[in-house]
Amino acid sequence: MVDTDKNPTRKQVMAFLDEYFENKIELHTWYPPDFNPNPPFVNKIKDPRLKQFAKDLIGIWPKLGRKVSPDVEKNPNQYSFIYVPKGFIVPGGRFKELYYWDSYWIIRGLLICNMKKTARGMIENFFHLVNELGYIPTGSRKYYLGRSQPPFLAWMVADYFTEIEDQTWLKHNIATLEKELQYWLERKTITVEINRYKYRLLRYASDKSVTGPRPESYYEDYTYGKTVPLPQRQKFYTEIKTAAESGWDFSSRWFVSSGKNPNFNMTDIKTSQILPVDLNSVFAGALQKMGDLKNKVDGYKSANVWWKLAEQWRHAIENVMWDTEDGVWYDYDIITKLRRKHFYLSCAAPLWASAIEPWLATDRARAFIKYLRSTGALQFPGGVPTSLRHTGEQWDYPNAWPPLQAMLIGGLEKSEYIEAKRLAKQLVKIWITANYIGYKKHQKMFEKYTCSNPGEHGGGGEYEVQTGFGWTNGYVLELLRRYGDELEFE
Repeated sequence: MVDTDKNPTRKQVMAFLDEYFENKIELHTWYPPDFNPNPPFVNKIKDPRLKQFAKDLIGIWPKLGRKVSPDVEKNPNQYSFIYVPKGFIVPGGRFKELYYWDSYWIIRGLLICNMKKTARGMIENFFHLVNELGYIPTGSRKYYLGRSQPPFLAWMVADYFTEIEDQTWLKHNIATLEKELQYWLERKTITVEINRYKYRLLRYASDKSVTGPRPESYYEDYTYGKTVPLPQRQKFYTEIKTAAESGWDFSSRWFVSSGKNPNFNMTDIKTSQILPVDLNSVFAGALQKMGDLKNKVDGYKSANVWWKLAEQWRHAIENVMWDTEDGVWYDYDIITKLRRKHFYLSCAAPLWASAIEPWLATDRARAFIKYLRSTGALQFPGGVPTSLRHTGEQWDYPNAWPPLQAMLIGGLEKSEYIEAKRLAKQLVKIWITANYIGYKKHQKMFEKYTCSNPGEHGGGGEYEVQTGFGWTNGYVLELLRRYGDELEFE
């Protein structure tokens, strides 16, 4: 500090790092032992171009395989990486760790490709994190501690168990699965009162004891933080981390302006003030799946505890988030006590997650489609945008993200409403076409695309668009397995 007068040059910083830090290898490339370049579903794809596309995507899995160096387990204090024992598939690009909600679509893609051993290893890595930490952090890095991501572990286990039906494995791990859901129930719930009835729902909430800017984006947070009055600065940092916990980092969805100025910026983030419809839908689905799994190993009585919780969550989503006038589910603001009436594609989550009662599904789907069309969100040639607000943030217009297309298309598919199924097929063709065009042009798969120009990658936010890409590949393969026997390019 003395030598640099508290203002070091880049050369001085690099010299300091070279002297006091060692660049040790934390990850090794890893070839999945169950990789098969031509799983059976590929042969059922009708269009030869799509068949080759599927083979190309399957061929990306080994390129994304990683395994943690044994030295990370031996010397954990010398690494930012959190050790996990099994090999895994990373999203790609700058995302070199095991990420929580990304992995759900990756695991689904692996199961489609008959890579069940790899999928199981990834799930067991998450079990390891729960047993070590009590929860699953955003990613397997120490600087992500104190925040999680949408709770998909029960979904992963349910999908894997459907393929394997290994009762011994499930019985051995069921307590860990319950532990993860208890973390959300104990740390993230809040009760709201509407018309004298009380409802318990989830919100994102980063651990307040983890102070300061995000280590992975220190400069950005520190820069924004300087514009916030000192007494409110730590709260701002916590809200930033809370938004990162959502996976939507960042979006106008979390901006809550104190006045009527529509020109939001990052200092307007109030994520913990908002009850997100997708988080609660995913959780309702997780509770139901937890009950189903518990019933397999411990019987009805143990399962019914979770089924009752799932029913409570569906009831709360219906009464707090469903807007009869607009025909859609909205996020809820616990301060204003109002639904946040802006279009975000997260509104499809209740249909997708079966977070509504079955007898309501057709009516809700009918109203939901009417709402979608009224917004204009279905009019784009490259996918449905995350929002219709052009803020420059990556979880806003014009970006179209694979997990949100999955929720929208999957939700429409689940409905018994014929028009919903018809719309789902139209959206499948749009999304497959956009991904195919992008791959043929760039020989890459992107984490996100622009809805206005099919195949071109999205942008905005804190970093350049990343390629790889785990959840993009996984969802395209899922659609090709489901619709490959009827899809044809014009």
